[in-house]
Amino acid sequence: MKQSWWSIAAGCILAVLSIAGCGPQMELPRHIGASLNGIASTTDSGQLLYVDPGTPGRPQAFLYPVQHTLTGWEQALPQVPVNLGRNGVAPPFEKREGDGRTPSGIFPLTRAFGSVPAVSWRFPFRQVDAQDLWVDDAQSPDYNRWVVRGATNASSFEELLRPDPLYRYAIAVDYNSEPVVRGMGSAIFIHVERAPGAGTAGCVSMPEADLVQVMQWLDPEKRPQVVIGTPSAVAVAADGVKSVLPADLPPVLKLRLSEGARLLALRQGSGFFAAAVTLPPEVSARMQEKGAWRPECPVPLQELAYLVTSFWGFDGARHYGELVVHQALAAFFMDALQHGYNGRFPIERMELIDAFDADDFRSMAANNSSAFNCREVPGKAGVFSRHSYGAALDINPLQNPYLMLEEAGREKGARVDGGAAALEFCLGNPALCRVLPAASAPYLARNERLPGMLQPADPLLAAFKERGFTWGGGWRFPDYQHIEFDPAKLPLP
Repeated sequence: MKQSWWSIAAGCILAVLSIAGCGPQMELPRHIGASLNGIASTTDSGQLLYVDPGTPGRPQAFLYPVQHTLTGWEQALPQVPVNLGRNGVAPPFEKREGDGRTPSGIFPLTRAFGSVPAVSWRFPFRQVDAQDLWVDDAQSPDYNRWVVRGATNASSFEELLRPDPLYRYAIAVDYNSEPVVRGMGSAIFIHVERAPGAGTAGCVSMPEADLVQVMQWLDPEKRPQVVIGTPSAVAVAADGVKSVLPADLPPVLKLRLSEGARLLALRQGSGFFAAAVTLPPEVSARMQEKGAWRPECPVPLQELAYLVTSFWGFDGARHYGELVVHQALAAFFMDALQHGYNGRFPIERMELIDAFDADDFRSMAANNSSAFNCREVPGKAGVFSRHSYGAALDINPLQNPYLMLEEAGREKGARVDGGAAALEFCLGNPALCRVLPAASAPYLARNERLPGMLQPADPLLAAFKERGFTWGGGWRFPDYQHIEFDPAKLPLP
């Protein structure tokens, strides 16, 4: 069969292009181009790996290597079919450890590793051995850190030298770092796929040959980043908390959240909303003015987070409250409070301690649920309370009394074995004990389940315990309102 003149001409043109090294021109999908233009002002990167998810909840996706030129964003290499988390992609700032989802957002790429000998590419690469671990124990100070075997007490970690080829080549995604927020996910890599279409635990996987080509292309001087998510998700990641604030959020809370330089964690859905941001300047200044924080406090201001959360009031209506907590614990606090919200656990009020001039006794008397306050443990001069670390929360002090043993009763009370025995001791020795707040005395009897009382089976308390918190209700002299996390498990300043 004779070829037409135009097919011969087309073949010649393609042959010339191939000889010239041009190849067929690659064109980005329109929605990706629009998304890249939308985030142009928020990134100084010259190279991006844009991961475009497919069907929601499914792991299949495509990765587009793009570069910034004088004319805008252009595709630099052919797109690659990749695999995401087995449960798809999490909304921005809502990825959680073990949920089987890949985080969406915009993340730097600064280093790579693998089991092969060191390569001579521009992008930093390190060969791993049996000593290299990545910690995924959310209770450990080393959470989401690359460590060496023997240098951590973490109970759970991932070995970077694997018996399979998954980490023969891998790029470490700079996700959930500086600060590391507990429970937000760890060990997010771009690595070799197990099989085409096989979902991951939360990473991005792809064919080995394509991954090698991408790694050879990456140039650290162009500050490469990976962009993961739908255009709407990417826009939220770029815009931060301002794009997700509920319409009914009080103006003062909107302003404070908007002034936070960085969104750290987010949870929303089914009427619940919680967001944590780096400490806003106005909140920081007020804390110092009222004495809630002082230079001698054990945690610097830059390690604290401002958190706004929904809660149910005793009036049956939905309210918003605010807390200051340690950044590393922000997701733990909001996720546990969400469990309490879903179980409709009532809370009277939730205001920052500076609303009470940093006076814990006034806050308790007002039945205020509060977290950070740099103060001493009552009756223990010179000993910082766990609240001073942003690692404790007092819930409904009126319904959950603190039975404090006075100094004069320490020796005699040392023989008391907690719970009902402590109550009996205090009733018989009223001069040796103190109930805080004073009006909470009727709630010392815990056999009757009343609204707002913390009980071991409550969804709120159970959720905190699951995240490594302990409850003062089990102490020898109970503090029923108090929930705390061990500061020794927090990252060192």
